[in-house]
Amino acid sequence: MKYEIIFCVFAILLMASVIGLFAWRLLSGRSDPTREWQRTEENLAGLKDEYERNRTLLAAGKVTQKEFSEREEELALRVIEETASEETTAAKKDSESFPLLTAAAVAIIIPATAIGAYLWYGDFSALDEKAIEQVRMTRERVNSQRNMAETVQSLEASVQKNRDNLEAWEILAEQYNATGNLSQAQMAYENVTRLNPKNANAWAELADITIAIDPSQLVRAGEIAAKALEIDPWHQKGLMIGAAASFEKGDYAQSAIYFERLRKQIPEGNEVYDALTAQIEMTLQAGGLSAVPPDPVGAKPESDLDKMMKMGGGMTAAPERGQDGVGLNPLQR
Repeated sequence: MKYEIIFCVFAILLMASVIGLFAWRLLSGRSDPTREWQRTEENLAGLKDEYERNRTLLAAGKVTQKEFSEREEELALRVIEETASEETTAAKKDSESFPLLTAAAVAIIIPATAIGAYLWYGDFSALDEKAIEQVRMTRERVNSQRNMAETVQSLEASVQKNRDNLEAWEILAEQYNATGNLSQAQMAYENVTRLNPKNANAWAELADITIAIDPSQLVRAGEIAAKALEIDPWHQKGLMIGAAASFEKGDYAQSAIYFERLRKQIPEGNEVYDALTAQIEMTLQAGGLSAVPPDPVGAKPESDLDKMMKMGGGMTAAPERGQDGVGLNPLQR
């Protein structure tokens, strides 16, 4: 603690010295107004003497009236130039106030820059716990972003050399999708599905991105989602996109089956369950159906997670709205 106090004292003294030197240099360059006024008075007096000499020469006949008039106009212009106008006075005031404003700005910029550099590169352990945590989180976030950018560049170089690097394409696809680079994400997921056609998530994400890029391609997205449902008939995002695409094509029976299959995975009483119920009723009404047709895939196989939930373990909460496509309505474009 003793050394930290000594360091802070020296830092404050050095900072004050730097600010003082900047301010002195800026303010010392200001002109003395009394000296400027004296110079103006001397110049005006000289112009007045020259005018009187020209009048004497005119009276003595040594210059013509035309020559006298031309010289008189020149002297009048000189007097106007030497006499400060309102605009010149305002400009002079601005130029005199500029060093003060600059000095004030320097007094803020230098300490702020010094403190920021110290917190970034130095030891911030003297700060309170919240400030320390905020600085650390900021630094970790920046480092993480920098590392991820470097990783993406490395992976992009890797797939340029080897177009069949599945792991590289998977990471790139997720990163592009997370950062909103949809065109690149689409290309990456196409390569993922090319190299691993059994990846249901990749097919579903590719279908989702297809709609995001061009909502009019809903039917095409439904064909892609069907690939995901062939692998995992209970894939939630695949079911939502497939149901919406079937509705768009007018295949209301298939749309109702998909919506019903999705609803079976949501606990009753949940708002997503209620939204799917309303969607099923609308689909049945649009297709003139009295009930949802039988689902050819049958009942959902019981997973390890389902077994744990029955035994009282695992999570019991319903999926959040928007998770894995649940609660999103691709029909609302």
